[in-house]
Amino acid sequence: MDASELHVDLNELALRTGESWERTYPLEMPPVVLGGTPYEVVIPDGVTLSATRVAGGFLVGVNLSANLYGPCERCLKEVVLRLQADEEEFVPTAEDRWQESEFSEFIVDMVVDVRALAREALVLALPTQIVCSTDCLGLCARCGEDLNLGPCGCETDGGDERWQQLKQLKLDP
Repeated sequence: MDASELHVDLNELALRTGESWERTYPLEMPPVVLGGTPYEVVIPDGVTLSATRVAGGFLVGVNLSANLYGPCERCLKEVVLRLQADEEEFVPTAEDRWQESEFSEFIVDMVVDVRALAREALVLALPTQIVCSTDCLGLCARCGEDLNLGPCGCETDGGDERWQQLKQLKLDP
């Protein structure tokens, strides 16, 4: 699919108020990089773009289901994260009544950039931390053993040695 197929001109749809249009596009997306770590993105069913003509403009929606593949942020095991991403944007036909900051940067001159809008929806649907499970214990900071498999055997001396001097600090109550 060439890049021109991933742009939809809302004016060419010729919708009347209350009418809707919808189309699903197959889409490959480059990896999402979080904290320097790339996560591969697979969108098996494509991206659905919809447009509804409403009073004063268009309501444009994007919907997709995606799988992200990459490491758990705590234990580095492979994670498959299933996401559902939805986003809606209002596109006014009378732009003179709106401030420029209120316009979507993915819809310019009534032309929707489907790939960019889908990527934004996906990124906004991501959790704050990608982990294999919410109770993942991660790796031992000293030896690197997976703490999910049990204790690692490192001596527990009360924490990071760089902070040991603070234990000697005496504060008046």
